[in-house]
Amino acid sequence: MYTRVIRIYLVGYWMVTEQINLKKRKSISEVLAVVAMTLLTIDTVNTFTSHGGNGFMYLTDRQSGIYLGLPSIFLFFASFGFGFRQKTRVTTLLLIIGGLLLAISKIIEPTFGLNLYLALALPYVYISLIAIGFILSGLGLWRLKMK
Repeated sequence: MYTRVIRIYLVGYWMVTEQINLKKRKSISEVLAVVAMTLLTIDTVNTFTSHGGNGFMYLTDRQSGIYLGLPSIFLFFASFGFGFRQKTRVTTLLLIIGGLLLAISKIIEPTFGLNLYLALALPYVYISLIAIGFILSGLGLWRLKMK
């Protein structure tokens, strides 16, 4: 009888801690997605405000991409990983919007004469950034379909 009570208590405790862990994962996923979207938005605005020089953050296009753009991509993938099999609309929406923002901004920037170094000297990196943007949007749409 005593061992049965302990087993029930342990199973109940495991279920409660599992629910807490799921809530933490959901919160971490949302925070990572918001931070990633913020960094990507700042990078995009900085790139569009820097016409051949420094943007509003006094970073060149290359510096902005390295310090703001790449971490945002890694954070988007991390938010997808933490939110895997979690129902979170925030992460799903930000993955879709962030991926589209990345892909469309990389397509539009060379037409304005921005990031020409990336587009001309490193075309494979440039094309892979566009592909990563569409992959992020695809992951968001996949999450939307899985709900």
